[in-house]
Amino acid sequence: MSKQLRHLFTAWLFLGLTLAGLNAQAAWWEFGRSEGEPVITDIKFNKVDVSRAEDRVVLTREDLEQGVVTVRGRAEVRRGLVGLVEYSVDGGNKWHKATLGDRGLFSFDLRPELEREYDFRVRALTTTGQISDQDDHSFLLMISAVNPQEGVRQAFMQLLRAYMEENRSAFMRLVSRDFEGNETALEDAVTDDFRYLDNIRIEPNIARVAQFDKTYEVYFTFNRSVQTRSGAMLRDSAATIAGFVREGEGFKLSRMSAPLIFGISNPDEIATSVTTQSVGSNVITLDPRTGEASTQAQTSTVGGASVNSGTVTSSITSQIQFEGFEFDTDSETAETNPFPPNGDIAFSRVPGGDFILWFKGGVENKPVAGTIDSVTTAPEGGYVMQPEIFNPPLGTYVLRLLGNKYAVIEITSITPGGQPDVGTVIFRYKYQPNGSRNF
Repeated sequence: MSKQLRHLFTAWLFLGLTLAGLNAQAAWWEFGRSEGEPVITDIKFNKVDVSRAEDRVVLTREDLEQGVVTVRGRAEVRRGLVGLVEYSVDGGNKWHKATLGDRGLFSFDLRPELEREYDFRVRALTTTGQISDQDDHSFLLMISAVNPQEGVRQAFMQLLRAYMEENRSAFMRLVSRDFEGNETALEDAVTDDFRYLDNIRIEPNIARVAQFDKTYEVYFTFNRSVQTRSGAMLRDSAATIAGFVREGEGFKLSRMSAPLIFGISNPDEIATSVTTQSVGSNVITLDPRTGEASTQAQTSTVGGASVNSGTVTSSITSQIQFEGFEFDTDSETAETNPFPPNGDIAFSRVPGGDFILWFKGGVENKPVAGTIDSVTTAPEGGYVMQPEIFNPPLGTYVLRLLGNKYAVIEITSITPGGQPDVGTVIFRYKYQPNGSRNF
């Protein structure tokens, strides 16, 4: 079965939560597998979680520890025992034995060469000969000699200089062939920017550069000033995101979120999402039909979709009194029982242990790569229905709610409190109330 099909039919069921001081016990199973077929449920390269990587993992020298990648993971089986874990770096031609410990925990060390591409895969075997699907964790691995984050920063600044110098050809050479918006619309909009605006000055402050599969996202705030045709000066400040991909020997612009700093006259065809931090900020807009520029409040839409969005802090006060969230009413909910929650989702904490993300009955979820701002269309399939997720990793989930409505959440922080059953969870969200999969 292909990796895509396997992911489509994969679901995790976590069962069992004892109350009042007892430890929680999580049981799992994965649909589509026999009870004796092992699975690899966790895998990290040093501190980098690659469990959900599908195509390519690029690490840097900064990710190594004295030139070594220590791979750690867990192999599990419903019935039987895991007897062997093997890995390959040449596409399965030669397999090497990993160190296998208690409860299926395994580890091994790699000392990869810089800039060399490895066809990595890992598999588990039970004592009765059942074997996991190696395609579940197979991808190309490379250790870049150059810090890619620094290369992305340099590409971003080159793009910015070309734009402020009104050099359209230099600007477009820094745009990827696979630009996710409308590339022609971007070029036309940049041309309109240069036609109607003068003395464009943009001062960015890059907060961070994060990698998600093949895309590097630049999170930044900016201060901008432009001169209009009438001679008036307009200024704005906001937060936004630009995505880059490695293309050729460098990095090129692959997508942008609103508010745009390039091609501001046509966000509906250029921006692939709206940066939730910016909603309500006054940003410069340009009407290409009249050439008139002004400042207007940034909306939460691109392309006409209506989306609620925001950031929620869920303060857990005890295991049996916690907080949830209802997307339809855009409000937090009080929770007193673990399941089912009153809200679409809820968070709790087992005394002294796990945090738990609960789902209302009928709500399905699908973990996705990237941030909430990079999700502009909900996947058509691949959702699973499960009551709860123990220790949900920080990251982004697309939810299919009751009534075939969609929401996206990004868990950005999980912090234990001073007492064993309290804590704080912060997540960002956006919700599409009209049933569309587009955000």
